[in-house]
Amino acid sequence: MQLENSAGFTRHQIRGSRAAESARRRPREDSARLGQLANSFEGGALATSTNAALKARLAQNIANQPIKAPLLIAQGAADEVVLPAATDSYVEERCAAGQRLEYWKIAGRNQGGIVQLGTPLDEPLVAWSVARFADEPQATGCARKSF
Repeated sequence: MQLENSAGFTRHQIRGSRAAESARRRPREDSARLGQLANSFEGGALATSTNAALKARLAQNIANQPIKAPLLIAQGAADEVVLPAATDSYVEERCAAGQRLEYWKIAGRNQGGIVQLGTPLDEPLVAWSVARFADEPQATGCARKSF
């Protein structure tokens, strides 16, 4: 049974009409701009070799200097967005450089599932945060925990 509105149109017909109207309102793509955009990519990465401003901005955003604030890095062991091996490597580099940090790995969790209520990280994360706001010092060196 198809539902119709008061004018006798089905939901499918209304959706199709709205999609067509939306497509008509969109400006035509500028092929020159699309070509420039396509040329700004090298494989899967941005072409920093041809964009000095982007290259400079990215260099400013590399976390390879000491971080003065208390630092906690939490990594889901089942994360497919930020791979655990990448975070492991970053933590090793930072620890070798003398960064004070805590690195927590959470078994069986992905990126979206590590800080939700009821996860193994729930209580320790709140306790860690409360301690930092109470000006309790962070552990020295590189502390690692698994949950």
